[in-house]
Amino acid sequence: MRVVILGSNGLLGSSLVPYLKTCGHDVLTHTRGDRGDLHGDLTSADAVGNVLSGVAPDVIVNLAALTNVDECELSPQTAYLTNVRIVENIATWISANGSASHLIQVSTDQVYGGRGPHKEHDVMLSNYYGFSKYAGELAAARVASTVLRTNFIGPSQCRGKPSLSDWLVQSLVKGDAITVFDDVRFSPLSLTRLVEMIELAGRARQPGVFNLGSSDDISKADLAFALAEALGLSEKQMTRGSSNARPLTANRPKDMSMDSSRFEQLFGVRLPTIREVIKSMREAYKHEAR
Repeated sequence: MRVVILGSNGLLGSSLVPYLKTCGHDVLTHTRGDRGDLHGDLTSADAVGNVLSGVAPDVIVNLAALTNVDECELSPQTAYLTNVRIVENIATWISANGSASHLIQVSTDQVYGGRGPHKEHDVMLSNYYGFSKYAGELAAARVASTVLRTNFIGPSQCRGKPSLSDWLVQSLVKGDAITVFDDVRFSPLSLTRLVEMIELAGRARQPGVFNLGSSDDISKADLAFALAEALGLSEKQMTRGSSNARPLTANRPKDMSMDSSRFEQLFGVRLPTIREVIKSMREAYKHEAR
C-alpha cells in the first residue's frame, strides 16, 4: 500500500511509521516541521489538497490531533481546528477528487463515560477534547473510513513525549513518590499491538467505528502495581488515590473501559487480555528495570 501518515512525528506515529515500512508499504510522512516527506498546515483545505494530490495514497492515517485535555478545554477553537477541521479537510479532498483513498481516523476512549465496558454506541461526552474527537469521527464518516477508538501503553519512540507506562516505570525506577488512581478504568492496548492493528485496518479497509483495546479492563492503580510486580520494582512509593483530588481544568471520565469484540469479529483477530498486555510490558521495559 501507499500510506500517508498525517501527524507522523507524535507518540503513535513514531512507532507506526517504522512498522509500516518493515511490512513493505510505501510510507510518506507529514509533519509540522521539515522532518517529514510532506508539509503544510492541515487546517487549510488548500494545504491538504497540496499534500495529498500529488501522492495518490491508498490509505490516509490521520494522527494529527490536540490530545492535551486541559488545553482543549481552555482553547476550544484550537481543539476544533486540530481535531475536527483537519478531518473535514481530508474528507472534502477525498470527496472532491473522487479519490479511492481510505481514511483511518485514530480517535479516543474519552468519548465514553458512565459504567463500562462500553460498546461503540455508548457515547457520553464529558470534556471538549472528547467532544472535538467525536466531531472528527462524524467528519470522517462522510467518506470511506475506519475510526479506531483506542488507548495505549508502551515505550515511546518519540523523544520528549513519554507514554503513561514510561512515566510509571521511570518513577518506579527512581523511587519517586506517586499517586495512582484507583477510580479510573480503561482498556489499554500495547503500542506494539496497536500499530499491528492499524496496519491490518489499512489492508482490510472495513468501514465503521471500532473500539480497539484489550479484551478486558483495569484501573490505572492496578495497572501500576501489576507493572511494578512484573518488573520486580518496589511498590513502596506508590499510593492509591482518587482522580478527584487532582486539580484539573477539564472533567475526566472515570470509566473508559471498552468492549472491543466488534473489532475482533469483523477483523478476525483476538485482542490481548490485560494480563497479556502487562506481560508484554515486562519484556518491553526489562532493560529500564535493571
